[in-house]
Amino acid sequence: MLSYSKLKSHPSKSLEEHLLNVACNCESFCKNLSINDKNLYTQISFFIGLCHDFAKSTTFFQEYLNDGKKSQLKNHGFLSAVFGYYVVKNYLSKNNISFDLDLSSLTYLVILRHHGDFKNISGTSGELNKVSLNHDLGEKQVENIKNNIKNNNGYDLRKFYETYDINLNDFINSYNDILDEIEESLDDIIFDENIENYFTLILLYSMLIDSDKIDASQTELFNRPNIPSDIVDLYKMKKFGLKSEGINCIREKAYHEINQKVPILDLNKHIYSIDLPTGSGKTLAAFNFALKLKKRIQEEKNFNPRIIYSLPFLSIIDQNEKVIRDVLHTDGIKDTNALLKHNYLSDMKYTTESNHNKELNLNNVRILIEGWNSEIIVTTFIQFFYSLISNKNRSLRKFHNMVNSIIILDEIQAVPYKYWNILNICLKKLANEFNCWIILMTATQPLIFSEENGEILPLISKDEYFTVFNRVNYNFNLEDMNLNDFKDFIIDEIVNNPEKDIMIVLNTIQSSKDVYTYIKERFEDQYENIIVDTVNGIVNISDTINLVYLSTNIIPKHRLSRINELKKEGKRKIIITTQLIEAGVDISVDIIYRDLAPIDSIIQTAGRCNRNNEKIKGEVNVISLINDKGRKFSRMVYDSILLSSTIDLLKKQESCSEKEFNLITSQEYNKILLKNGSQDKNLLKIIKELNLGKISSDFKLIEETVEKIDVFVNFDEESQLLWEKFNDMEKCENNFKKKELFLKIKAEFYNYIISISSKKFGSTNICNDWLGFIAPEDIARKYDIETGFIFEDDEEAFII
Repeated sequence: MLSYSKLKSHPSKSLEEHLLNVACNCESFCKNLSINDKNLYTQISFFIGLCHDFAKSTTFFQEYLNDGKKSQLKNHGFLSAVFGYYVVKNYLSKNNISFDLDLSSLTYLVILRHHGDFKNISGTSGELNKVSLNHDLGEKQVENIKNNIKNNNGYDLRKFYETYDINLNDFINSYNDILDEIEESLDDIIFDENIENYFTLILLYSMLIDSDKIDASQTELFNRPNIPSDIVDLYKMKKFGLKSEGINCIREKAYHEINQKVPILDLNKHIYSIDLPTGSGKTLAAFNFALKLKKRIQEEKNFNPRIIYSLPFLSIIDQNEKVIRDVLHTDGIKDTNALLKHNYLSDMKYTTESNHNKELNLNNVRILIEGWNSEIIVTTFIQFFYSLISNKNRSLRKFHNMVNSIIILDEIQAVPYKYWNILNICLKKLANEFNCWIILMTATQPLIFSEENGEILPLISKDEYFTVFNRVNYNFNLEDMNLNDFKDFIIDEIVNNPEKDIMIVLNTIQSSKDVYTYIKERFEDQYENIIVDTVNGIVNISDTINLVYLSTNIIPKHRLSRINELKKEGKRKIIITTQLIEAGVDISVDIIYRDLAPIDSIIQTAGRCNRNNEKIKGEVNVISLINDKGRKFSRMVYDSILLSSTIDLLKKQESCSEKEFNLITSQEYNKILLKNGSQDKNLLKIIKELNLGKISSDFKLIEETVEKIDVFVNFDEESQLLWEKFNDMEKCENNFKKKELFLKIKAEFYNYIISISSKKFGSTNICNDWLGFIAPEDIARKYDIETGFIFEDDEEAFII
């Protein structure tokens, strides 16, 4: 392009080129969206890109870029934001455009924070107060730009902006008046309390920061691939054939019922539900529905929606992503721009059909992955919901790629009930105003949306399937039982049911370790040839029984190995675990004992009992365990309202069938929560007032009740190599290079990471402010192959 100045935005890029590239990227992003007022938003987003680095034209920034000369006056966010406000306001005025929202002020906020996170508008450190605090800084920068224009020294952007009908001299002369206007308009936004401000803000913001990062990193965006709408049908035919037997007949019926809804749906209805029992084939049914809905939207709405499949837990992310990947392989589709798995442990690899033999720069790969540049994204609730309700630059960057999507929210019951109201509001905005179609899937549908009021449309006749799925009987004994008494009781159960696989699900790591140790000791009294597998920690009791311990106390590498072993047939399984087993782990046992937990957790646990209806009816026994001080273990980990609501329902019955419990009891439970559970109303107020700096403390999908630290367990040869790479990386003085090196090993590195309570950490080595480590010479003292990390109290006993 023709450059009118010698100004630079980056060491090897002219400022004018960068401004225009970002503006054109923003414009292109917005043009490809199907939203209300698209033409206006497209023009505004172009101006935002054109203004976002305007203040890099000062001598102060250019000297910093060229000579490393540091000064507060090099900062470019504030003056660029003021300029953006001026440009958008002038455009709206010249074209007599009246709009419900103050797009000029939103432009100011977008540009102001494009290198950081959103802050509060109000308060002593809020953006409103900072307008006057930054007055002098901006004035000195304006004076500098004015002098550069006067001296004609090559630092002049007048002609560049004249091309777009923007008068730089008028802006310079109006600077003080503009600041007064900004203060008044920000004050109005606070009192307006209009949630539309928030969604417009994050849409414009996401397009700017994504465009900026793409241009600065010189990342190439690839064409979106075509995925056949019948690919799931072809996969099922290839894998299962025409015949279905037993539980597969029910899965097939559900699949076809959902499939048949696609051509008859009213596309003006945007929110759907799939309520099916665990193990009923929801993943394939929902994915098939999404692909066929995608085709219909393309044909009737003339845009191509992405598919976002979001789940609460990493373990089921891996499981469901593998199912979808296998489906795509049916048509030879194997690239990242077709299917992307995104979480904090994502592999930093990105492939397309056109670049199989070309290794992309790691920074380009990160930009593509974190921006969700793929046709199908499988991700966590953390990634999805924090991109919808957030103040974070990194999270909000992908919001514009969430717009116009088909969104599957699987295991939606995992969202804390106090956020039902805010999710109702935000998901409806996403659906109705940003043309998204949202599918909520679960065996225990929370009452986020009202079916009676028409907010959500069922895709399946759920009563029929819950009636047919009757794989287990529930037994409830809520009389408190001491943990020591339970140990003897469960031994009798194991002995009296010699052919049965038994799983014991406990609420704390310590109680699970105590029960595991007790059972193992009793087995040692009975059997001579007990062998511990030194690779994965499974205990082989004679040749017929596997004793397995599972919890977050075990490094992920060992957990995955144990779960894979449990899926194999042949040996009787005795499993002692914590609630991590609820997270979609695809194993099946005959009998479960579950320490008291909320209804939805009980149902999820029961999904591991007689999962495929391959045996006679399973048993799920709910009990209430207490410690020596009489305190319930359930009270240590679960919300009191969830537990009291559960107890009120369960104390009315001693036993019931799966169909009764899942269909009737779970519905009653959600009604009680909706009636008695308090909703987070403060969060909605924060969003409406754009006091976004408070979001991170008010919106937490995972509540950490104790402070934790990550610990690297240097257990084997592979971990030793990773630890050596990590230490070499730590010596690197270039922080950007250091981050790049860590991204290369991050997924493998975290296979050896466990999170431990800081209070129980003990004498483990500290590497830095976020990481501890267990050296090979400390393994015997700090990490047990069977039960994992050895807490401080147990460590002291070991030393004695």
